Amino acid sequence: MKARAHLPYLFWGLGFGILIARAGAVRFDFIRDMFLMRSFQLYGVIGSAIGTALPLFWWLQRRSRQKGSRFKGLRWPKRRLTPGTLPGAAIFGVGWALTGTCPGPSVVQVGLGHWMALATLAGILLGNEFYAWAHHRWFHWRPDSCA
Repeated sequence: MKARAHLPYLFWGLGFGILIARAGAVRFDFIRDMFLMRSFQLYGVIGSAIGTALPLFWWLQRRSRQKGSRFKGLRWPKRRLTPGTLPGAAIFGVGWALTGTCPGPSVVQVGLGHWMALATLAGILLGNEFYAWAHHRWFHWRPDSCA
């Protein structure tokens, strides 16, 4: 794929990074205060994101059903829970609480010069590699069932 094809991803990624940085979603103290119920600012940010995304997804799905739409063939996959969904969610939550960030904001933190976020990124990458290894060795459900 040509590098030019990736430019929209760069644009949207930069926009995402700027928005969450301005909202404070990359600051450990903001995230800690959200978990301790001391501040509700990030709940508002998350709620705004959901309130924006839901109508857009609804619109995209409607457009995909229209004749001549450039979104033709857009289908939302059926998701099913596996035995690893709840433990995986719990591990994700514990990691989020310990590091004060999740994957998207951790990349933004590195971009802002918060070098401790490199440890978080390393943990994310190692966790993904460990999961791939563990899934191959012990689990028996389709790996794309929660993808």
